[in-house]
Amino acid sequence: QAQHCFLVSVEYCEEEVLSHEVMGDDVRIAYKTSLMMDGIPFISLPKPPNTLPISSDRSILSNLLSLMEGGVVLSSREEGIYAERHSQATVSWMGGTGDEMHVMERDVDPVMLFNRETFRQELDRFARADGSQPQCGFSLWFGQDSSLSAPIFISIKLPWAQQLFKEVHD
Repeated sequence: QAQHCFLVSVEYCEEEVLSHEVMGDDVRIAYKTSLMMDGIPFISLPKPPNTLPISSDRSILSNLLSLMEGGVVLSSREEGIYAERHSQATVSWMGGTGDEMHVMERDVDPVMLFNRETFRQELDRFARADGSQPQCGFSLWFGQDSSLSAPIFISIKLPWAQQLFKEVHD
């Protein structure tokens, strides 16, 4: 079972610009980075598409992307999924372990975004019709600490968690 796989979907101003599956324990999501030599698989955020309706959105995105060079590194470990923020842009996250929005600090120890044990407990409760559907991933917002106005939204799904949920649900 692919315990270490990420399904990454990127939206700019609510328009999907990238969808990518990454196999492996780690992935860096960043814009035009020069940090390729650390050996971590890399998802490069695309330039803002010309299809964005408002040119001010494009300039906001361009400015934001310039702050995204270090990006965020996600690491799949035994206990769960961790993230480290290397970008200058504000990064917020939600999911995996609750419904509150959290701001990710820069240059601190990796923060756990998804706890495997919590997921399994939530899945057990759901299987007994004793709880709500567990989340099979988490979301990142770049540039704002409010999900409503963040120009860059990234959804990360965990295929192994989706599979376990499907088995319980069926």
